[in-house]
Amino acid sequence: MLMLALLIALVVTIILMFVRRQWIGRLTSLATLLAGLLTALWLNQAGLLPGPQGAPPPAATPDR
Repeated sequence: MLMLALLIALVVTIILMFVRRQWIGRLTSLATLLAGLLTALWLNQAGLLPGPQGAPPPAATPDR
């Protein structure tokens, strides 16, 4: 749900960048912040970010 809200906010920000060109600097900063948050949440949900105990142990590979 949070990712959906952030995605909608990012789309609205990008649309506003085309409509309100006088605020382009602020809107670009906001879009960068939203995109960073979305990326961090996506990586966390995919299990690619370490948790509180650090990085997960490497997967056991059989000896060949």
